[in-house]
Amino acid sequence: MSIFASTDFPDRLSPMLVKELRQGLRAKTFVAVFLSLQIILLIILLTATASTSSASAGKLISGFIFTFFAIAVLIVQPLRGIGALSSEVKGNTLDMIVLTRLTARRIVYGKWFAIVSQSALIFATIIPYLIFRYFFGKMNLLGEVVLLLMIFLTSVALTAITVGLSGSSSVILRALMPIIGIPILTYSALVFIFSRGFIGGPSVIEYCALGDFQSRVYVGSYALAILYLGWSLLSLGVSFIAPAAENHTTRRRLIVLAVAAASAAIIGSTTVNELVVPFLFVLIALPAMATALTERTTLPPGVRTPFARNGPLGELAGLFLAPGWPAGVFFSLLLSGIFLGVTYSGLIPGWTDDYQVVLASVIGGLLFPAVILVLFRVDEAIRVSAYILILAASGIFTLVMWGIIESLRNEELLWFLAWNPLSFLSIVGSQPDGYEYAPTAAPIVTGLYFLLLITMAIIAMKRMRKTEGKETASEA
Repeated sequence: MSIFASTDFPDRLSPMLVKELRQGLRAKTFVAVFLSLQIILLIILLTATASTSSASAGKLISGFIFTFFAIAVLIVQPLRGIGALSSEVKGNTLDMIVLTRLTARRIVYGKWFAIVSQSALIFATIIPYLIFRYFFGKMNLLGEVVLLLMIFLTSVALTAITVGLSGSSSVILRALMPIIGIPILTYSALVFIFSRGFIGGPSVIEYCALGDFQSRVYVGSYALAILYLGWSLLSLGVSFIAPAAENHTTRRRLIVLAVAAASAAIIGSTTVNELVVPFLFVLIALPAMATALTERTTLPPGVRTPFARNGPLGELAGLFLAPGWPAGVFFSLLLSGIFLGVTYSGLIPGWTDDYQVVLASVIGGLLFPAVILVLFRVDEAIRVSAYILILAASGIFTLVMWGIIESLRNEELLWFLAWNPLSFLSIVGSQPDGYEYAPTAAPIVTGLYFLLLITMAIIAMKRMRKTEGKETASEA
């Protein structure tokens, strides 16, 4: 028998990846998507060839390839990750899997990579159609290939989001938000791709051709941003299912701080649009703070012991990097300080008070749900889900009230919403009477929320130390 006649996966692959690949490649959803895509593209290819001229057929074929490939890998494939972790939780199989010495990280990454591998298989089957499309002429080969790669990378990130959120106990967060959000994002992306060439500017394909430095920066930044977002949500999924004795916090926070510091250095050394700063902060801080401000405090004593053993420096590092939401408050303060330091240092030439209000509003908006969780002592098992839902509700409330107050033409009422930091975004947009006080009021409101969280964090840290001391004494 030939040595190449292997019918199974190699042993060096992760058992979780092998398990998910075996099940995923046989799943009716994947088989239906795979075969349907090939049949549809083949029919369109033959129809376009027979009914149109060579020049118009090429553009028509490219449009259909992008559309159906995007539907397959940006909607169907990511949505398959909704039940990735929840199925294991409901079936009480996680404990059995952990007994095989698979860590929470390997479980989450194995499930994610299995779906991504199937998306990669779909991507590979698109190549023959691109080769055939090339013979119709007027094809920007590099631009179309790079655009397909960007769609695939976006699929990788969206799959990471659904897999990461699938460990949540909240049905709204786990299923409803992806089911509603992903199709909307995909539709918006397709409209943007096919409309850019008709509004007087360069098309998306021309940007993806990487013909100048600006396009290379945009495409590269987008790729890095979505990959970071995908990693963040996978890390959140690991936190959902990891045992309390596993410390996944320290390394995650160090990576986030390194990314924030590198971003701040780039912002300070180059000329960027002022709105890039709040956008980067939301991209970096939202998943990081959502995780850090919602971590459990009921931890085994051994998790925090390594910080205490290293003397004052270890205690200082533990103040920012130790597991638990109290240390997450100081981590969030440090993360916010990195971006605030860049803006107040004057390294951004076009930075104005309006942008400072926007940044302070965004920081306060991320703190507001954590304040609600602390004040109402929300159960630790649902803190992450509650944080994200409160944040979403806060944003929706701000938009609704802004629309109502604008319709009443009484913008001064927006000041009554100042307790919600996100309301300062509407104040910047409407500029009511007293608008000149917004650059002072927004940092004050955000600072008060920070002060409240720091006070509660110190109280919680003292309580944790007393509990750990009693447990250590009982063990001795």
